Amino acid sequence: MNKGFTLIEILIVIGIIIVLAGIGIPVFRSIQPSVQLNGAIRNLVSDLRYAQQLTVTEQVKYCLRFFPLEKRYQIIQCEEERSLSEVFLPDEIITLTTTGFIDNEIEFNPYGAVKKSGTITLENSKNRIKTIEVRPSGFIKISD
Repeated sequence: MNKGFTLIEILIVIGIIIVLAGIGIPVFRSIQPSVQLNGAIRNLVSDLRYAQQLTVTEQVKYCLRFFPLEKRYQIIQCEEERSLSEVFLPDEIITLTTTGFIDNEIEFNPYGAVKKSGTITLENSKNRIKTIEVRPSGFIKISD
């Protein structure tokens, strides 16, 4: 008794895999910009809260400085202008906009509040927009 697969069975399995890949790849590519936008917004909120936490715990002012044309931002210690980290947004993010902040900078005070409130808006290549609202008390909220 022969055990194994015939050539026809193997070709059928390979054909099914090719059909599934042909369907899956376009679906993945269509949702990728939204996944990148959600990830970028979560990372940005996390970095905002990190700078806020550093300011409160160390009693030294930390800021997030945005460079909209370059689609990047930095976490810096404000007085010394020392950069802790620099983040470049994914290629799927086509626009970074800040409104209300002085010189595209969010500065936290030792109580966790911000010097000036405002919003940060990210837009992806599918024209989907997410906004982060930073309130005077230092409260950070994501909205669509």
